[in-house]
Amino acid sequence: MPLIGPILDDRTFEQLRDELVKRIPVYAPEWTDHNTGDPGIALLELFAHLGESLLFRFNQIPDATKVAFLRLLGVRPRPALTARTLLVLDTERPEGVQVLRGTEARAGAVVFETENEVVAWPLEVGAVGKTAAPEAPGTTEARRRANALDALPDAVRARVRAQEQSGVKPLFYVTTAVPDDPLAGDGPPLDVSTTVDQSLWVALLGKNTTDPALLRGRTLFLGVALDEEVPRPFDLVARDPGDPTRLRAGDLVTAPPGFHWELWNGPTAPTAFAPLAVLADTTRGLTTTGVVSLTLPEAFPAHPAGTTGDGGLNSPPPLDDADLAARVVGWLRVRRPAGENDAIHRVRWVGVNAVGAVQARTATPELLGTGTGDAGQAYRLTRRPVLAASTRLEVEEPDGWRPWDEVEDFAASGPFDRHYSLDAEAGLVRFGTRCRVPRIGERVRVTSYRHGGGSTGNVPAGAVSSLTGVTGAKVRNPLPAAGGADPASLADALDALPAEVHRRDRAVTADDFRSLALQVPGVRRAETLPLLHPDTPTQPAAGVVSVLVFPAEDLRDPGAPLPDLALLRQVAAHLDPRRLVTTELYVIPPTYVDIAVSVGVRAREGYQPDAVRRWVELILRQYLAPLPPYGPDGAGWPLGRAVRRAELEAVAAQVEGLEYLEDELLLARRSAPGTGSGTGGAGEWSALPLVPLRPWEVPRLAEITVVTGGPLPVGTGYGSPPPPPGDPVIVPLPPEVC
Repeated sequence: MPLIGPILDDRTFEQLRDELVKRIPVYAPEWTDHNTGDPGIALLELFAHLGESLLFRFNQIPDATKVAFLRLLGVRPRPALTARTLLVLDTERPEGVQVLRGTEARAGAVVFETENEVVAWPLEVGAVGKTAAPEAPGTTEARRRANALDALPDAVRARVRAQEQSGVKPLFYVTTAVPDDPLAGDGPPLDVSTTVDQSLWVALLGKNTTDPALLRGRTLFLGVALDEEVPRPFDLVARDPGDPTRLRAGDLVTAPPGFHWELWNGPTAPTAFAPLAVLADTTRGLTTTGVVSLTLPEAFPAHPAGTTGDGGLNSPPPLDDADLAARVVGWLRVRRPAGENDAIHRVRWVGVNAVGAVQARTATPELLGTGTGDAGQAYRLTRRPVLAASTRLEVEEPDGWRPWDEVEDFAASGPFDRHYSLDAEAGLVRFGTRCRVPRIGERVRVTSYRHGGGSTGNVPAGAVSSLTGVTGAKVRNPLPAAGGADPASLADALDALPAEVHRRDRAVTADDFRSLALQVPGVRRAETLPLLHPDTPTQPAAGVVSVLVFPAEDLRDPGAPLPDLALLRQVAAHLDPRRLVTTELYVIPPTYVDIAVSVGVRAREGYQPDAVRRWVELILRQYLAPLPPYGPDGAGWPLGRAVRRAELEAVAAQVEGLEYLEDELLLARRSAPGTGSGTGGAGEWSALPLVPLRPWEVPRLAEITVVTGGPLPVGTGYGSPPPPPGDPVIVPLPPEVC
């Protein structure tokens, strides 16, 4: 049977007024003037108006009832998410400065807390790699290489000469530095996988107050930022087999690869390196941004400051800056073990005295109340929203305080289980009806919990500038904070309710995968491509599902956003445990096809031509945009939908003030060099009436020109104004001086 919602009372003002007027002859037959001007009729209309307002409110289901329905169905709206960043400390104290876990760091009114303990030392670091030098183009370069060989120690030079006689050429390299500031644009990231020794070298640089002897047996906290951007242009078919981009969900969430950190012992030591113990690693094996905690040996420093090696395979690379080279107190090397099938890829920043920070605060212990023995007891925390799995709750039982466990629901709870649930957004602790509850007189307390979150925590780099309760150290965040999101509203939760009930947190159909991917913060659009394998996209693959992800923003190219590897990992981690065992899941970025559009317009009389041109360009950009709320249907340009010239002409003709289009709209596609087709790159523009797209492709509007009059040649841009006639010499005129 159909579900018909009951209407309690839907009478309107006119119906209420007419009903009251019809009752007049029954209760007051002597009242015969029923015209609008009668005072009694005016009072009846007033009561009808008030009655209509009351009925309107009576027909509305209050929000509290909606929330109760959500709880009854076990649906929890997405809570507030916390932003995270890396903090770097700077100190001049030779004995170091200790910063405990949970120390507050502020970016104005936004509060962060350190996630681990860190000790700041008066050190700086410089990360470098050995990049293979190009072949010698001429006599000067060849002489330079010969001089480099002559500068080697006698034993090393003799070994090189012996290898040359056997036909093995020496491998020359140059020292390439990792950028000091990841956001300054002072150089590209260092791809460690392309270095000659597949290793990243980190120089420990001392300051004026640095005492290397105080570092013996101490812990260094190295922050490493990996470049997790997807290479542009991304083409699902023509991508490089050596591309480190992992697309299979299992590979994105697999266990981190191994690595070895070592300390260089100096040029005269019997063993070149001493292994270092890794106490903690939040980089997941140098695959994402985080902190690596290393313990220095008791023999540190292993050599005098400023010592350099011979530049060989097991020797640190020379530094071009002599001042930096004189400050080196130690060299660290990190590399993958021989058995690993992966390498260390693009590193964009390395820093010392680093610690992770989260936008949250730890609350002090609270006494919530005293148990009543009733089922369904509820107690409210003073701070909210509360972070999930951060609450530590105890109940005072006859044998003392006992910890209780937080559960999502009480479906699996038994009568003797000490369970409670937490409404994170409301800060409400609830006890169930099917499990143990606090009895009469048993006190309930929380020893700690964390609260915070929201989009306000996404502060830019350099915003964090102070530490609470710490002296002798300065703090900054070299990277912007990311990951903060506001909680889902009640309206969003109600809109998602039918899909939640149907899906039951499992990914079976294509809509299930798409809806679950959209739950990941930072995902603006997701599309499901059944039977598409990224390695063979043109051949249907049984049991394979690919989820194509668009990010909410991409500062590198806002018109054609690409997700980074961190977002792909988050989507894979969210979808992988919810898929069927027989489903092979891939999470992929979109493939963009570069197109160019050129339009000539004629404005109507009385309309500003420049305004008409801007509106035509804007409506075409929005129509071809890949993200909602733009696109033909407001959901972004559909995957695989061809771009038609006639369709774009019809869209441009909708602009108010446009008289007509001069000639026909020009549409072109950029072809890959040497093939005449493809995506991206620096190929030629090919004018077409229709640009076909494959099922995983969307257009990227690389060039658009809208001019008054005839359209410009497609893909040429607006160009620069012609120079003055006669090729004059242009000289600035200085200002007059009185």
